[in-house]
Amino acid sequence: MTRFVLGVVGVLLFNTLAMAGPGDLFSEKEKDFGVSPKGTVLVHYFRFTNTTKETLTLGQPRVSCGCVTPALTANRLAPGETAAVIAYMDTKRIPHAGITKTVLVYVPFTAPTFEEVALKVTTVTRDDLMMSPDTLAFGNVTKGKGAKVSTKVTFTSDPRWTVNKATSTGGFVSVEAKLSSRNGSIVTYDIIATLEKECPAGNWTSDVNLETSHTAVAKLRIPVTVNVSAPVAATPETISFGSVTMGKTTPEQKVTIQSATPFKILEVKGADAQLTVRVDTETAKAVHTVVIAASPTKTGGFKRTVEIVTDNKDQPSIIVPVTAKVVGK
Repeated sequence: MTRFVLGVVGVLLFNTLAMAGPGDLFSEKEKDFGVSPKGTVLVHYFRFTNTTKETLTLGQPRVSCGCVTPALTANRLAPGETAAVIAYMDTKRIPHAGITKTVLVYVPFTAPTFEEVALKVTTVTRDDLMMSPDTLAFGNVTKGKGAKVSTKVTFTSDPRWTVNKATSTGGFVSVEAKLSSRNGSIVTYDIIATLEKECPAGNWTSDVNLETSHTAVAKLRIPVTVNVSAPVAATPETISFGSVTMGKTTPEQKVTIQSATPFKILEVKGADAQLTVRVDTETAKAVHTVVIAASPTKTGGFKRTVEIVTDNKDQPSIIVPVTAKVVGK
């Protein structure tokens, strides 16, 4: 009898795990934008990763209200790949201000089995709240340069309104709020965001959160976006030859070295008897090609570091790791 009970428990546990569906792949399924000025477009990425062993196929999402437009970054995901459902909430199309508006985004997963996942976005719009511009967008920033952007936030129905606190969710973004003007019931603050020079390269998003004195707008969110690019970038950033037969030369792999302005490659370090590195030209140009090949002489792990020295003052050198697994003949 005991064995039977344990067996039933085991079957139930297996079935519970087997029933885990696409909805369990999302890190979050609800986004509350909080209070927002009427007229802004709110954007949120619902990210998910295919942690199953099968390729997932998605259909076109549908919404419960036309004020939200959905989009997919990919409609087919192999195991291990990551994508997002993007919800664009146009507050101009929300008919009534001052009430909570919730919209459902239905995302159909059509293969290997059909299942629809419901995502939710929520906001409360205000006619007496304005923000210009409605995002803190740094645009394209070269790594190591830093930047500043600002927006004006205006509240028109409380002469005593104050912004008491401004914080940032971004690790490399600081923010401050300064009173700009107070004219009757219209109060305006300058919200200034500073991007630190140490911010790594990449496409980053975060939020600035304001805490104010008015209970109806006690918290206010301002989205932050920035694309930080390296002064000189290598693509790909690493070279992996995979499994290599000892004593044989690998197929050549190419690394593109690119900058917004022309530069020279002055020197390449790290080449030896088992690693060859060839540069396309010594003249200054915005894009260079570096060709790398390996001829390992011992089995086991093969690791090298190629350093590409340039005359670019902002990034005088680039490191490209090279790896391979060497097997016998």
